Amino acid sequence: MVYHFTTLENGVRVLTVPMPNRDSAAVAVWVKTGGRYEPKRISGVSHFLEHMLFKGTPTRNTRQIKESIEGVGGILNAFTGEEVTCYFAKLLKEHYPRALEVLSDMVLNATIPADELAKERPVILEEIKMYRDLPSHHVHDLMGELLWPEQPLGRTLSGPPETIAKMTRSDILNYKRDYYHNANILIAVSGDVEHSELLGRVGSIYGISSKKKPSSFVPANSRQTKPRTYFFEKKTEQTHLVIGLHALPRMHPDRYKLGLLHVMLGANMSSRLFEELREKRGLAYEIKSSISAYHDAGAFTVSAGVETKKTARAVEVILKELGKVRKSVVKEGELRRAKDYFKSQVALGVEDTLDHLLWAGEKALCSGELPDKEDIYQKIEEVSAEDIRELARRIFRTGNLNLSLIGPVPDKMQRMIAKNLMIEGA
Repeated sequence: MVYHFTTLENGVRVLTVPMPNRDSAAVAVWVKTGGRYEPKRISGVSHFLEHMLFKGTPTRNTRQIKESIEGVGGILNAFTGEEVTCYFAKLLKEHYPRALEVLSDMVLNATIPADELAKERPVILEEIKMYRDLPSHHVHDLMGELLWPEQPLGRTLSGPPETIAKMTRSDILNYKRDYYHNANILIAVSGDVEHSELLGRVGSIYGISSKKKPSSFVPANSRQTKPRTYFFEKKTEQTHLVIGLHALPRMHPDRYKLGLLHVMLGANMSSRLFEELREKRGLAYEIKSSISAYHDAGAFTVSAGVETKKTARAVEVILKELGKVRKSVVKEGELRRAKDYFKSQVALGVEDTLDHLLWAGEKALCSGELPDKEDIYQKIEEVSAEDIRELARRIFRTGNLNLSLIGPVPDKMQRMIAKNLMIEGA
């Protein structure tokens, strides 16, 4: 895959992901800001601003924004992350200029109407309540607080209700002014689109440089020397838990080793954790591992929903499986299956115009590097069984352990779990 990447004189970066013979195209306007950039006083402002960009510009009201894309059969959406905010659309390729114009109008010219802000505030507060009512989601927020206490990375992206309740229009407008400028913006388009044509369109829309520099954030502090726990008692039918460990930053040389470790432990129904906890022991319906990676930090997590009386046993089995991969070299057959799965997921992920765009766009914005499928395949193939064990020994350590839990777990069980929160030999 040959990508086209240009930084215009006005500071805007432009990425084209050529995908010939596709009827669809995807368009994204990325802004290099998110939860990590927020002062604590206005925690949640990135997400609030994302909502407000759909509420009107000088030339379009909120309905016209949506109908401009959906009226020609497209989809329109956005998301806020810790380090990026993204506004995107997918539609027939002949309509991509319309999507580029509409998304850019939102990012550049959103008026943040006071009446719309007043209506959107309770919507966001309800969204916060919704996720707090979902223990399978809320337990991950608690894990963030354990991994990065009193740090932006440890805060929820939606912000605390008390902060959202008192956030002012000026707070939001000032934040937009400080971060939504050309040096922080990447325009990305995938599909059967000419890069030179896209450059002309972007140049005419974004005008001259704002002369601002790309924004930065305070580095994460990931130091930890002993296990941490967060038990949140709640009357639920299931107990939800996350075991989390500090892992690797986004561009760490060992990231493909970590990806393979994730595949073997909890990425699918063939994984060790699924086999041990669900198939063999019936301890959980859902059990999986996940990787989070940021500029200077990362995490490896294992999450599960279990019957409350089986919570201690489930934690014990998970920790035992983490210990096994530290002690014993994985067999060649298991490693081969993990490599084939990993490579297939990469291949499948670049078939869709939107999926490919989001993958390539985030890499271009956050690391300045573009993905190379063949290079990724090679790096996956270079990983040895001993590499996996060596990485597991670095990450799966008792002093690096964190456990968040939501459910009606008795105090006695909580104390027992906390006391036994350790990886054997680590």
